[in-house]
Amino acid sequence: MTVYKGFLTITRRNINMMILYLVIFLSMAVAAQKITGDNISGFEQVSLNIAVIDRDGGELAKGLADYLSHYHTLVDLPDDPSILQDRMFYREVYYVVTIPKNFEECCLEGEEMLPVTKVPGSNSGFYVDQQINTFMNDVRILTKSGFSLTEAVSDVIENCKEEAEVTLVDKNGFGGKQPLHAFMYQYMPYILISILCYSLSYIMIAFRNPDVKQRMMCSAIPIRSQNLQLVLGYATVGLGVYGICTIIPVLMYGKSFINDPNMAYYLLNSFLMTLVSLSLSFLIGTLVSKEEVVSAVVNVVSLGMSFLCGVFVDMEILGKGVRTFAQFLPAYWYEVANGLLSNNSTFSHGQQMSLYTCFGLQVLFAAAILGVAMVVSRVRETA
Repeated sequence: MTVYKGFLTITRRNINMMILYLVIFLSMAVAAQKITGDNISGFEQVSLNIAVIDRDGGELAKGLADYLSHYHTLVDLPDDPSILQDRMFYREVYYVVTIPKNFEECCLEGEEMLPVTKVPGSNSGFYVDQQINTFMNDVRILTKSGFSLTEAVSDVIENCKEEAEVTLVDKNGFGGKQPLHAFMYQYMPYILISILCYSLSYIMIAFRNPDVKQRMMCSAIPIRSQNLQLVLGYATVGLGVYGICTIIPVLMYGKSFINDPNMAYYLLNSFLMTLVSLSLSFLIGTLVSKEEVVSAVVNVVSLGMSFLCGVFVDMEILGKGVRTFAQFLPAYWYEVANGLLSNNSTFSHGQQMSLYTCFGLQVLFAAAILGVAMVVSRVRETA
């Protein structure tokens, strides 16, 4: 088992790098859990400091200001552009709406939009835009239905005082929320690809060194045995990394993860991603001949696939074109499967077929990448 022992010796030299990536992985998973997981339990209304500059003074204008005051804090400011700019610069006011003269004729009966000013780079202003549009649309519908302007404004303001009760449908046995370990498994492809491709590529380069290769050719160990020991080394490192990545959620989440009805699917999904990562590491180790290039190639592959396939950025945020391209990458199908597992405890026939499709495609990707790597290896040996 000389080749196998040499394989493990080189692996031990890269143990610090593996620990570093595991720390990065844990940091990202915990941060995502704190940012997203802890805030997903309910809906929280955003309240801003806003100013309403009323140049009309009519009933509709006062009604709009009263309506906005139920959601936000109204700051009394003079109609002076320099003062408004100064207050917005120091973030004392985030949104300014100016109600023009003849407000009813221009904006209620007409199609003019209210002039507004927002703090640059702030997305909260869109929330106020939606509230203004809701108020105007509701008043417009009521007045066209025969209500007077006074009645319409009064009814809209009265209705905004009622708070809606939101109940999440419990589709996954976690109260409608994503389980915390789902966030950790979302980032699993990055750690698997990074660790396995980085460490195993160095090992492949070491074994392809001309001096080492000639010594192995002259040794009494048959080529078949050498290849089998290399395969055993790959399996050992792959299973070791997979085992560590499996123990981490068990230690961090305990019964929450163990009692998850989809635990076996989580383990299978991550195991298939491990096979894909091993195939990628073999391909990179075959293509790259210099150790200095390994880090750059692995970062491009791991980070590129993570950003394109929904590892770092939620799948719902990605554009249609990006998702279409990502379907040609294995990590995309891992994330699709992970999304099904995190949102459902039981599956319909269609969902189950989609889950098995994701598993099957990962196996096909692993086989295809391995096949390409073997062809490249054979070509380089005969060249």
